[in-house]
Amino acid sequence: MRPVGNTFIKLSSLTLLALSVNLVGCQTFKNLTNKDAETIETAQKSEQSYYRDAITQIDKGRYTQAIEDLTNLRTFYPTGQFAEQALLDMMYAQYASGSYETAAGSADQFIRLYPSNPQVSYAYYVRGVANMQGSSEGIKLFKTNQAKRDTGYLRLAFANFQELINKYPNSPYAPDAAQRMLFIYNQFAQSELTAANWYIKRDAYVAAANRAKWTFQYYPLSESVPEAIAILAYSNQQLGLKDLANDYKTLLRINYPNWLTADGRVKLNTKADRTWLNKLTFGQLGRSTMPGASLAEGQYNGATKTQVIYDAAKLTLPAANAGSATSRATLSPARSGVNIGLGLPENTTEQVTGQGSASEAATDAVVEPQNTNPTRRTTLPNQ
Repeated sequence: MRPVGNTFIKLSSLTLLALSVNLVGCQTFKNLTNKDAETIETAQKSEQSYYRDAITQIDKGRYTQAIEDLTNLRTFYPTGQFAEQALLDMMYAQYASGSYETAAGSADQFIRLYPSNPQVSYAYYVRGVANMQGSSEGIKLFKTNQAKRDTGYLRLAFANFQELINKYPNSPYAPDAAQRMLFIYNQFAQSELTAANWYIKRDAYVAAANRAKWTFQYYPLSESVPEAIAILAYSNQQLGLKDLANDYKTLLRINYPNWLTADGRVKLNTKADRTWLNKLTFGQLGRSTMPGASLAEGQYNGATKTQVIYDAAKLTLPAANAGSATSRATLSPARSGVNIGLGLPENTTEQVTGQGSASEAATDAVVEPQNTNPTRRTTLPNQ
């Protein structure tokens, strides 16, 4: 048959269309094939290779690459032989790279996913250490006086360590966690005295006495108690309450004579007495052990391990809202009779202010003494 012109044109159009679709399809398939090939190559890398490469990167201090390898391992082998260990190493790499919040989050994830893992106490420990450092953009530990920094992360870390020593008192990380609890507890107490000294410099002696009294009522086991008593003695003396001031001086003479001069005057800001920070020797956070290996003993080298854990277990922090304006007005009934065994004088006119830094103290109202009884009887400790 003789081809019809229109029909030939239509067939040619269809042919061209088919060729066009074929070319586009080939190009699309080629792109998809290349992308899939890369994905397949990544997925086909063995679990052992991922882990070996990650540890090599950690040993070289290349934590970002190590985290990537460990993440890929857990993505493609979530139930593999190295999955749990990979998360332990990942939280270490995150901490070492300064990603403290991320490290704490990974530790939380490990505790939630693998509560029966023999190394779960390491995750509890990492979580506390990471929170103790604060946020990634926060102040590094020991770079500044911790009593002057935001205490939210310290409070969280204290709770983390408390949970660790309560659940795993025999963990190799428990002694170091206990030491850190003692440090944080003393930092909270010192924060109160930082504010008290700020008040003294401004002759706000009632407010200074309030902060000092708060210290030994809410932090009775802290190393700041001697200084708190010294501030109370000095502040009451400046207020003209000589009998009450002498009662506190008697306590210093019996228990902490180095806070008084030879002629009986009170020493303030005696740095030689703030030795508690030097007593603490924290272990350095290291990697957890390999699967099947025994737990590392850590780097704790302080006092008797059992004793330091026992001492830390007795510590408690006031509630987070204990320093609010409402609670500053008066002590709660449960706390009003607190006595730490030193026979501290009671003064019904002293009002306890809340916890905080010196900058917070600047906004506190200075309460003038009312109806103060300077001859109030004091019960001193037995000699």
